[in-house]
Amino acid sequence: MMEYWQRRTFTMMLPLMLAVAFDCARAAEADVRDDIKVNVDIQRGVVRVNADLQIPASAREVWEVFTDFEHLPRFISNITSSSVLSRDGNVVRVAQEGKTRFGLLSFSFQSERELTLTPFEKIESRMLSGNMKRFHGTTQFEAEGGITRVLYHSEAVPDTLLPLSLGRSLIESETREHYHEIRQEVLRRKRQ
Repeated sequence: MMEYWQRRTFTMMLPLMLAVAFDCARAAEADVRDDIKVNVDIQRGVVRVNADLQIPASAREVWEVFTDFEHLPRFISNITSSSVLSRDGNVVRVAQEGKTRFGLLSFSFQSERELTLTPFEKIESRMLSGNMKRFHGTTQFEAEGGITRVLYHSEAVPDTLLPLSLGRSLIESETREHYHEIRQEVLRRKRQ
């Protein structure tokens, strides 16, 4: 009888133990990404994200990775598809789909965005459709001495059932991972 309860307790605790192990692994991994500053502020259903990182590359090299929309799934792990729908001068319409995981939970996302490109300086992004009620983001590039500083700011109103307070660490983690993967791709291309 005791063995039955031990197995049952273990079975009930397994998801929690896996989630804790995943979070510990993510925390150890985060040490490598500590120089990527991410701040998430959630108030009245609006999620504001700010990120700040430096990439040892020229603004052109960084720009080429950020605007390589059709190849994003090759180097950003949570994007499964990305395609350019149209281009009109410096305005690009992009459709993307992806999936993000947090512990045992996973969330799918899709979006169609309009991006206004100011080469080597700024990308402005506005959601046209997708699973957010509203989204606007700006990515700025400041180059100096062979290093490009990337400053990102976005405001979004998600269309989700997940309590936003639980989503804060997910958003921080995913944002940090996103920019880490972009930086790694810039450095990979630079070495070629």
